[in-house]
This record gives sequence, structure tokens and C-alpha cells, in this order.
Amino acid sequence: MLSRRDFLSRSFKGAAGLFAVSVLPIGLAACSNDKKNIDTSTMANLGPLIELEKGEFPKKVMYKVKIKDAWTEQEREGFVYINKNKEDNSLLIMSPICTHLGCIATDAELEMQKTGIRFYCPCHGGQYDEYGINVGGPPPRPLDTFDVYIQDGNVYIAVLSPRKRENKKVKDL
Repeated sequence: MLSRRDFLSRSFKGAAGLFAVSVLPIGLAACSNDKKNIDTSTMANLGPLIELEKGEFPKKVMYKVKIKDAWTEQEREGFVYINKNKEDNSLLIMSPICTHLGCIATDAELEMQKTGIRFYCPCHGGQYDEYGINVGGPPPRPLDTFDVYIQDGNVYIAVLSPRKRENKKVKDL
């Protein structure tokens, strides 16, 4: 006959074992680096990675994509700005939509570019540097960016899912 203490101890160990076995597949799937199964059917193809890495930066790249949503299908055309990240030299793909009121930030005039302003929103005077960081005017934060997906040597972005960037604030000492 088992004592109450032994019964509770074995019950607890059994429940913990069942929990571990049931959670293990989920944990392994979450830690997997397998990115081969990305569905790019609703993503914009920006072109071959080899071609995008050539030339001067930042650069403007056009895209055209068909987006299927339930019963509707729409074709979208637009562009993004591409630069190289300072830290790791990877592609930095930026949305041209101004973070102030949603107008389109375009290439700044040459005189403005000489002062470090690379993108300019003519609606309200938003100013961004070559990395999309807001440097003047009313925009509250940098240009949004897109996650980069590489499939079969081509670069894809989910045009409906830009990543919001925040300003880096310096803490007071």
C-alpha cells in the first residue's frame, strides 16, 4: 500500500511527464529555423537578391502584387526604399508612407540631400535620412520597415504588414 506522500509524488511526476511530452512538439516547431515553407503567393517579389544588392543605396524598387482575400482579389502596385543596415549589411526595406499622416515620402531634392535629408514628405515637410530615421518636420517616428523573406534567390515582402519602428530615446542620467 502506498502512503499518501508517495501517491502524490508519483502523481505529480506523471502529470509533469505528460505535460512535457505534449508540449515538446510545439516547442521544437517554434525553435525550428526551417523557413522553406513560406507562402509567398500574397507577397511582393522585389526581384533577385543578387540584383538588389548591386548599385548605389538607398534605392527605389517598384513592385506589383496580387493580393487574394477571401472572395476578392486586388492588384497592388507601389514601391519601397532599400538600403543596407549599418550593423550587419543586410537589406533594410522601408515603406515610403510618411509616419505623420500617411502621405508618400519621395526622394528629397539635391539641395536637401546635401544636408543629410534623403526622403521628404511634401505634404507637411516630413524629413528622413537615408535609413528612414525622422530628422525633421512632424513625423513622430522613422519610416516603417518590412521583414525580408528570401525564397529561391528572390526577395519577398508582405506589403500589408509593415513593421513599426520607434525612435531610440536617450535616457537621462
